[in-house]
Amino acid sequence: MRPRGTPKSQIFSSLLLSFLLLSPLTLRAATTPTMIIQEAKFVIEEARKAGADRVAQDDYAAARSWLSQAEKAYEGRKSFFAGTQKAREEEVIYLGTMAKLKGLTAEAKTKKNTTLAQLKNSQRELADYRDALEVLKKKVAEVEKAKEVQATAEAERRALEDARRKTAELEEWRRRELEEAQRRAVELEALKQRELQAARLEQATRLSQRERELAEAKMKSDQMAWQQAKEAAELKAREERIAAERERIAALQKKAEALERETRLQAEKMAREKTLLTEAAKIPQATVKTGDKEVVITILAINLFSPSIELTPSGKGILDGVGTFLNQYPGHKVVVRGHTDNVGSEAINKTVSEKRAERVREYLVDSQNVNPAQITTEALGPSQPVATNDNEAGRALNRRVEIAVQTGD
Repeated sequence: MRPRGTPKSQIFSSLLLSFLLLSPLTLRAATTPTMIIQEAKFVIEEARKAGADRVAQDDYAAARSWLSQAEKAYEGRKSFFAGTQKAREEEVIYLGTMAKLKGLTAEAKTKKNTTLAQLKNSQRELADYRDALEVLKKKVAEVEKAKEVQATAEAERRALEDARRKTAELEEWRRRELEEAQRRAVELEALKQRELQAARLEQATRLSQRERELAEAKMKSDQMAWQQAKEAAELKAREERIAAERERIAALQKKAEALERETRLQAEKMAREKTLLTEAAKIPQATVKTGDKEVVITILAINLFSPSIELTPSGKGILDGVGTFLNQYPGHKVVVRGHTDNVGSEAINKTVSEKRAERVREYLVDSQNVNPAQITTEALGPSQPVATNDNEAGRALNRRVEIAVQTGD
């Protein structure tokens, strides 16, 4: 067991240092001082692009320091007093390897912090939407209260109808009373000639009074009808607002549910990609990065093939690690991409890149039992360089094989 509190990166660095010190002949056969310096520069630049100079400053600064020492040692090996060539090259390889390891550590820490920050933002947005949902629930309660107001308005409307009915009954009674008065006036006309003028005057006064009462009753009836129409319009507008509010609440609920599903799926995808990156990083002499819906494992051709494009024993050892990794994820499609530098004709480079990709696929299928339906190849030749082709160090980085594990839906 490792001591409590000891970082995994320090343990990994110590183990690699022991391996370098105990196996110098193996390293010299697998790489050169020029290549290790170029690889370290590439890894440090990738870490910087990922933001390691801001997030993982200590590891990033340590990587640059190791690289500076390697470059000075590389220049110093040409001195007359530099000691044996073999010893100087081993020193450069050691310093370059440490710079590369520190660069990879800085990049990994930066990506981890970035992933955690994105997850926290997603959780914060989900909490905001849940708060909004609680507000909407309160508004639904207000809508229920509005229903009670509607019931009160209905009771008032029925009371208004009763008042109108009573008014109509009163008008009918007054009409019958007027008819009765007129009949009695005709009968009295024959009997009371002398009282005719007084009777007519009294009758006119009563009729005038009754007309005024009828006019007042009609005016009250019109006012009640206007008030009823106004209340009906207000009730209709209130019902329309309630319906619109219900639709808005339903739309917000759907949006909140969709966002919650999307956030959950995004978190699951990020967890899967993090697991893929962690497991892929265990493959020896390989660099790992994330692409568009894929995790890309890059292995330099010099670490895999002989000049005749045959897998070397050390190359097979690397692919054994790749096979172990791929067999853990049988549900992911895999594309093996062969790349070359720009030396030679395009047709030859296309053929070489195709052979490199096919050799890797054949070994993974035949020796590591990777499902042949899971893995395909692409021959890209010199079309996608990752470094300059103007010098040998850059061309060595361009001669590579990429194993892309698809992570998209």
